[in-house]
Amino acid sequence: MTGGVGTVVGQRSNGGLPGLRLGINTCFAAKRWPEPKRCAELIVGRLGLRDCQVSLDLADPVREGRAAFAYAAQVRAACEDAGIRLHSTFTGLSAYATNGLLHPDEAMRSVAQRWFEACIELSAAMGAPGTGGFLGALSVADAADARRRRELTAELGDRMQGLAESAAAAGLDFLMMENMAVTREPGHSMVEAHELEGVVSGSAVPWRLCLDLGHPAALQTSDPSGDPVAWLRESWAQVPVIQLQQANRTGDHHWPFTPSHNADGLVVAADVLSALGERAAVDPCLLLEIIHAHEADDERVLDDLVTSVAYWREAMSEAAQRASDSEQAAGKPAGG
Repeated sequence: MTGGVGTVVGQRSNGGLPGLRLGINTCFAAKRWPEPKRCAELIVGRLGLRDCQVSLDLADPVREGRAAFAYAAQVRAACEDAGIRLHSTFTGLSAYATNGLLHPDEAMRSVAQRWFEACIELSAAMGAPGTGGFLGALSVADAADARRRRELTAELGDRMQGLAESAAAAGLDFLMMENMAVTREPGHSMVEAHELEGVVSGSAVPWRLCLDLGHPAALQTSDPSGDPVAWLRESWAQVPVIQLQQANRTGDHHWPFTPSHNADGLVVAADVLSALGERAAVDPCLLLEIIHAHEADDERVLDDLVTSVAYWREAMSEAAQRASDSEQAAGKPAGG
């Protein structure tokens, strides 16, 4: 089963969002469970989930070439056999370690664009309706030079328009641009995210904001861009994709939603769901994006993921109950 992102959920009060589902980014599987069938078994059997976003750390279409496309076929078959909806593919930690489409060297930026084009082809082969994520980072020197920053940002818009044309030709439905937690990475603030929306307006396929709620929590700012809920209450040109991780002002940690990390973190499920309930439409799938240290015990990783799923499912159940109680108190039938 693939391409499960075609519909959005209508507005409901008090965070009661019928049809809202929980899914997971497969970053947790990198270096641990790269076998598509085993990964699918864990998603369904251990976590009880039916939606996933595939991390491109598991298959690089340039570095691994034809082998990556063979791997994509295995992922597609594993998802279909397990009944998993494939939401999209997403850039991983390996891409995030680069300057990407904002490298100081023009030839390197062109290489990054060809990499994204290959990711589009890989996503289509996998049966994913969309791809995207981290776009690039300015160097310290370029970020400090206002003219250079403007030039590179304008070029980024042109490259994004070109990638949208490639995505349309490959049959994808959308691309994603991620809000970031570093000021040299476009989209770190709500103002910058809106500016990016403007430069890709009218693109061949829509560029959707992928809203990682841990990134605002990690920003060292007191303005609304540092509030995860404020991003959810903002009006965006396209329905955002939502990624879930726990973080705080000390860093973009991608912590699990365990009691100890929830005590320190700034992402609160009840607040997130309440804000989503105020939106006219939301993506039907909330995607956990939890990244443990490579040294973490493998079984502990799974236990933390199970705990995180339970935390969000309980919050979603409570939000639905509050919505039902509110409707009944107002004299409306539940679910109406």
